[in-house]
Amino acid sequence: MVNSTWIGSPNHYAGRNGYEVTHITLHIMVGRLAGTDATFQNPVRQASSTYGIGSTGLIHQYVRETDAPWTDSNYASNCQTISIEHEGGMAGVPCTKACMDASAALCADIARRYGWPRLWHNGLKGNVWLHREIPGSDHAGCPDRAANGLDVDYVINKANQLLTGAGTVSAQDLYETKGNDGRNLFDGIIQTRNELKDRAADALIQTKGNDGRNVLDSVIQARYDIADLKTQLTAQTAAIEALSKALGANPADISKIVADAVRAKLDSLEISVTATDKTTEKEG
Repeated sequence: MVNSTWIGSPNHYAGRNGYEVTHITLHIMVGRLAGTDATFQNPVRQASSTYGIGSTGLIHQYVRETDAPWTDSNYASNCQTISIEHEGGMAGVPCTKACMDASAALCADIARRYGWPRLWHNGLKGNVWLHREIPGSDHAGCPDRAANGLDVDYVINKANQLLTGAGTVSAQDLYETKGNDGRNLFDGIIQTRNELKDRAADALIQTKGNDGRNVLDSVIQARYDIADLKTQLTAQTAAIEALSKALGANPADISKIVADAVRAKLDSLEISVTATDKTTEKEG
C-alpha cells in the first residue's frame, strides 16, 4: 500500500452498512491539510474523508477503508466510496503537482487492491466520482471548479499509467516525491549511505581481536610490521649482493673457502667400511 499517516476521525459509520466499495470520490479541501485534520477530528463537525493529501504529497488517513466516511452528502455514496481530499481550492492555496502525483499513486493503489483494471470518470457511471456531481452535494466547485482546484484528468491519467506500467519516472519525479519525513528519495539515499558508513566505522572500532586491539588498530600495526619487513629484506638483499661481489672478485678464494668447509665437515665424520668377499658369499 501507499504510505500514509494515521490521523483518525470519530466521524464515520462502523462498517459499510451492507454496501461494498465501488468508487473513489475526489474532493478539494478549500484550505490546507492542517485545517482539514482539525475539522475531521472534531465530532461536532460530523464530517470526514478516508484520506487527505497535502501540498508536499503527504497522505493522512482519517477513516479505515472498512468503514464508511461522512464525506459525500449522500448516504449510499458514503457507504460505497473511498474519498480523497486534496489541499488547495482557494486563492493562495494551490493544488500542487506533488499533491496530485500522490493522489494518482493512491488511486492506482486502491484500484489494484479492489480489482479495478483501470480508472475512469463518467458522471456517476465510472469508478471515479466528483463531489459536485453527487446528489445532495451543495459544493458546486468541488473538486475541479474551485479556484486552484484539482486537475481531475491529470490524476486519473497518471493513475492509469501507474496501473498499466506505462510512462517513465523521471529524475525530477523522484526529486519532487517526498517521504513522510519531508525528504525526497535522493536525500533519503544519501542519509542512509552516511548512516551505514558511520555504523561500519563504529563496528571496526568496537570489534576487538584476541590481543584486545580493534580492527583499525590491527590494520595500522600490520602496516608498520610490513614496513619493518621490507626494510629488513632490503638490508639482507644488499648484504648478499655485497658478499657475492666480494666472493666473486677472486675465484681462488672461493675455491679455498669451499674446500676448507668440505674438509672440515669430513674430518668431523666417523666413517665405517665393511668389506665382504663376494665369492665366499656366493658359495655360502
